[in-house]
Amino acid sequence: MMQIYGIKNCDKVRAAMRWGQEQGLDVQLHDYRVDGLDAQLLDTFIQHFPLETLVNKRSTSWRGLSDEQRAQLTPEVILEQPTLIKRPLVKLKQDMILGFEPDQWKQLI
Repeated sequence: MMQIYGIKNCDKVRAAMRWGQEQGLDVQLHDYRVDGLDAQLLDTFIQHFPLETLVNKRSTSWRGLSDEQRAQLTPEVILEQPTLIKRPLVKLKQDMILGFEPDQWKQLI
């Protein structure tokens, strides 16, 4: 199974879903806007990636943060705005990969 975290209208998320389906994987999307993001799931992400790596600093969501929120980036800020997380975040088996990385995914299937 390939679990993809992101938002369904993101081009990279759609490409990841298409790639997984082409590989014959059971692809499931966890859309932050539909399915939400809770503290437990975010903690799982943080175990794999530091906050600085997890956040997309080129996103519209990042630009919308106050200077204080950017300087004091906390899990609470991400829980309020899960679209700050880089996309896609993909879980294959026990591994998590951030970004569109089919070469890495291929090694895990």
